[in-house]
Amino acid sequence: MEDKKELIRQVKALTRIGIALSGEKDINNFFKMVLEEAINFTNADGGTIYTLSEDKQALDFTIIYTKSMNLNLGMADTAQWPSVPLYDDKGNKIYKNFATYVAHTGKPSSVEDAYDQNIFNNSGTKDYDSTNNYHSKSMAAIPMKDHENELLGVIQLINAYDNEGNITHFTEEHLTMLTSLASQAAIAFTNKNLVEGLEKLLYQFIKSIAAAIDRKGEYTGGHIKRVASLSEMLADVIQKDTNIYKDIHFTSEELQEISLAGWMHDVGKITTPIYVRDKSKKLETIQDRIEIVKNRFELISALIHKDIEYSKTQGKKEELKKLNDKLMDDMEFIIKVNTGGEFMRDEYIERIKEIFSFKYTANSKEYHLITEDEKKNLCIRKGTLLPKELEKMWEHALVSHEMLSELTYPKKFKNLPLYAASHHEKLNGKGYPFNKTAEELPLQSRIIAIADLYEALTASDRPYKKGKTLTETLRIMAFMVKDGEIDKDLVELLMDSKLYLKYAEEFLKPEQIDDVDIDAIKGIYNK
Repeated sequence: MEDKKELIRQVKALTRIGIALSGEKDINNFFKMVLEEAINFTNADGGTIYTLSEDKQALDFTIIYTKSMNLNLGMADTAQWPSVPLYDDKGNKIYKNFATYVAHTGKPSSVEDAYDQNIFNNSGTKDYDSTNNYHSKSMAAIPMKDHENELLGVIQLINAYDNEGNITHFTEEHLTMLTSLASQAAIAFTNKNLVEGLEKLLYQFIKSIAAAIDRKGEYTGGHIKRVASLSEMLADVIQKDTNIYKDIHFTSEELQEISLAGWMHDVGKITTPIYVRDKSKKLETIQDRIEIVKNRFELISALIHKDIEYSKTQGKKEELKKLNDKLMDDMEFIIKVNTGGEFMRDEYIERIKEIFSFKYTANSKEYHLITEDEKKNLCIRKGTLLPKELEKMWEHALVSHEMLSELTYPKKFKNLPLYAASHHEKLNGKGYPFNKTAEELPLQSRIIAIADLYEALTASDRPYKKGKTLTETLRIMAFMVKDGEIDKDLVELLMDSKLYLKYAEEFLKPEQIDDVDIDAIKGIYNK
């Protein structure tokens, strides 16, 4: 009757441990759980779990536990311990070690007395016992193998005790139950490795796509990587904050989701035409049309010089010289405004219109300096893109959402499309692509929005502007806080934690890093 109860207890324990192992995410806790259950099954004093090294040439110490010595070493503690080689210098299998013997034979094994057996070399055991005032006697070892019968590791136990507290041998029943435990552990471990492998593959694929998108553009190389890095840094600072975000604690999965969203936030740019994305000058299409415009100026200048030569009056000659001088000034002006900027003054717009209206007649033929389309492009007030080109550029956020929503993720990454595609949304509802308001934008989305904005303002690889200084960048962000566009708390955390400076020291040019008056910056939105 007692045997039956014990069997039922063991079956229940195996079921419970199987469920627990399947749900355990921390690999250190996973192995501790396996070893603790093995010790409980056999009433052993302690044990060790070895896992197969990456090169499959050795067994690595993973978990060590001995009750009587109060020794409990996890993965971090055992990382410095020397591995147990499975092969000698000539590639021959090493059997003269209990763990390697079981690893190579692939069969559970036990010895009643480690000092009186001929299976393995016990010199190492004796040295350990002598050093630690311990006596190793009975031992058992069970291989952990996957579904393809490939070795994953070895569970080794030491000194089984009977009910009277005496050291006894490990029984066949012990080995049978331990084999079942090792099998369950191997299945759970294999599944865990498979999931981790798939997640690692997902990460590598995502980073490859991000790198390809960055390389696609001539001027934005590294943008995605920098945004992802800053998003991760900002999330980490939030984790450590003891003020505004003291109650926010992201799980490891949530941190990973933020990171992935940072890496994928611009995936939609894969559909953005290169001529839009890399339009470095206002007149640029396939090539910069400024050369064509300069040729027209030079042609008309040549015609004027010819007319000067054939003019009969000095007054006419002087008039034509003044006209030519103005023509050359206008050409330099057009070359200048062809480069985009942050703001185009009204008088510049009027001057462009006057140049568009200019015409010169020679040999009964009219000559013009710029076309209607060139005038339209030159009058772009900010940057280098026309409204229709901006719309094409803005589409990337919507395309990112559509592309990412089509993918199937693990449940823990279900919000990735929202976080990634919201980096141009504004808290006041005036952003894009969905005009979401503050109530609809979670903290994770706001983190990536701040990271994207800070990177864009400080980036020195944009075609139409220089990278801004820290003061200029934070002033712009402060005005955006004032206008209700971005998260005030995140901007303050960026400043108070000195993350703005840490990022700058890693990614910005020295001339961009100036002394920032944080109080003055905050005063912009605290008035």
